[in-house]
Amino acid sequence: MLRFFGILVSTMAIASSSMALAEAPAPVLVTKPQLAVAPMKPIQVSPELAAKVGRQVWLNETGGVRDVITAWNASEDFASLGIGHFIWFSEGLKSRFVESFPAMMEFLRNRGARPPRWLDVAPVPPSPWKTKQEFERAFHSEKMTNLRAFLLDTFGLQAQFLALRMQEALPRIEESLQNQKDRTHVRNQFNRVVAASDDLYPLIDYINFKGEGISESETFSNRKSDRPEGWGLKQVLLAMQGTSKEPRVVLGEFADAARFALLRRIANNPRDKRWKQGWMARVETYRKPLR
Repeated sequence: MLRFFGILVSTMAIASSSMALAEAPAPVLVTKPQLAVAPMKPIQVSPELAAKVGRQVWLNETGGVRDVITAWNASEDFASLGIGHFIWFSEGLKSRFVESFPAMMEFLRNRGARPPRWLDVAPVPPSPWKTKQEFERAFHSEKMTNLRAFLLDTFGLQAQFLALRMQEALPRIEESLQNQKDRTHVRNQFNRVVAASDDLYPLIDYINFKGEGISESETFSNRKSDRPEGWGLKQVLLAMQGTSKEPRVVLGEFADAARFALLRRIANNPRDKRWKQGWMARVETYRKPLR
């Protein structure tokens, strides 16, 4: 179960089309006293809004192809599953990236969703597919077909998980910063984006897309200074410098900062240049509200 830091979360009950879901727990308030920042303002995300944003995240990740809800991307060592292409490691895999599928599955199970029997265990087991070749050979197997059906049936709950992940991000990012000036800066920039974005899509999508930016492993060394540099939401918020409250300006600044963080990653790890076109197109969608 994910932790809550300094945030009031109003849990949303999003019904799956074929799952009997448990009643959502009461809102919980937990404080993190060692952080010298004011408590974060509650962010209300309705079931309808979560589903709307979740659909756009799904389109970003899969292009709307239903079968691509289970995927193994080229040159990666792990499966990517669900509407957010949550990462799932096989047993013993070591990676610089942060695994997210087990946390998402626990979230679904804690809200009453029941996965296929082979996956309905706690804790969530490692991925049964160790290589892309194994994964592709099993793509039309009963096990994978049942998994796709479950993931499509729980679209709404996965969207809720994405929204919750966004709400938890700011306290976790603040905790990772060493000084009050940086904490205040990221808080101010985060709040600017929240105020400017009625659908919260830029924050929800970017956290799912590139993470919070707080893991020491999710960095590449600057090719000139050898200093480790990340590409998550933390780095995007630190790169933002504006003060305007005009939504168009704020969303444009967020898109520009995301572009900067991703281009820096490509410069530090040239192999990622193959993703440049898609990444740049994705961050451009942050400039305007979802339709």
